[in-house]
Amino acid sequence: MMEGQLELRREQIPELPSIVEPYEIPRLPEAAQKNHVAPNTFLQSAMFGMVQRGHRKYLEKRKIFSFRNVTIFFTGGALDQGDLDVILHAMHLAAQQSASKQVNGLVEFSVRGFLKALNKQPGKSGQDWLFNSIRRLCACLVEVRYGENVRQPVLSKMGIYGGPLIYDFYHDSVKNRFFLRVNADLGSLLDLGWTSMEWRKRLCLKNSLAKWLHGLYSSADLYPLKTETICQMSRSTCKELFKFRQQLKKALNDLVEIGAIGSWIIDDEDKVHVFPQAQKNVA
Repeated sequence: MMEGQLELRREQIPELPSIVEPYEIPRLPEAAQKNHVAPNTFLQSAMFGMVQRGHRKYLEKRKIFSFRNVTIFFTGGALDQGDLDVILHAMHLAAQQSASKQVNGLVEFSVRGFLKALNKQPGKSGQDWLFNSIRRLCACLVEVRYGENVRQPVLSKMGIYGGPLIYDFYHDSVKNRFFLRVNADLGSLLDLGWTSMEWRKRLCLKNSLAKWLHGLYSSADLYPLKTETICQMSRSTCKELFKFRQQLKKALNDLVEIGAIGSWIIDDEDKVHVFPQAQKNVA
């Protein structure tokens, strides 16, 4: 079945207007044209955590755990690792299409192509999943400001970012193409630090906790973390720590299997130590 034949609920997707207001594509690093890059704020916080199927919560100005010296508040439907994949690919497409210098900031995409890039199966269920994610990213409110431990105390009262992650999205019924606009202010989060993701390795991971750990260990030093801390930071829904520890061990083994880390141990203080892959000597 071709994409145009899929039964889209088009009344729920705004039609592309004949005139679109001017809007900028965010400042993205040059590397974003070839690779998927992520603000470290996304990877080193609980913003994109675990969501139990059928139990997605609505959060109202919820303070989000973060390793970085920033304070994050979130309003909207809780975001998960699938939502992170969607916003990162949207940013990647924005970087690739930035050369066209469209004054309206529109990023064109096909449903089939977008899903393929995320290693998702095309079809109605995949299509519904994609647009539900885009809606969450468009409807949420993310507020980021400097943390309390910055060197200049005045900065702790200053905002860095405030708004949704996707600005808006449209459907062109004539060409049967879709468009979205990434929030132009996302560049301010990238200015705080960003990571070039090992995208193919990430796509091999089917476990949400493994994906969260992959983002964390890709962007931060491999210092020991308590199991309880990882449970909180990943926004795990597991209520018993010993059960979460079992899930954590499986997720860490998944990272070893794809070559994202070399090895790991959990010590007597319940701290997780992660070690990089050994460097191969070249003769």
